[in-house]
Amino acid sequence: MICTFECTFCRDCVETRLGGRCPNCGGEFVRRPVRPPALLAKYPASIARVFKPQGCAAAG
Repeated sequence: MICTFECTFCRDCVETRLGGRCPNCGGEFVRRPVRPPALLAKYPASIARVFKPQGCAAAG
């Protein structure tokens, strides 16, 4: 799930821990969009991942 500032969380955390609101900006979450295959080939997804080992339990 993604918010307007592109913070991303798994659906389980969004629904069970965060109450549907981003802990960073307070915005709503929506399903992360799918990039069309032709554009994915031209503009591949980032390989850099931001991982917070503490998870989002502290935010809820």
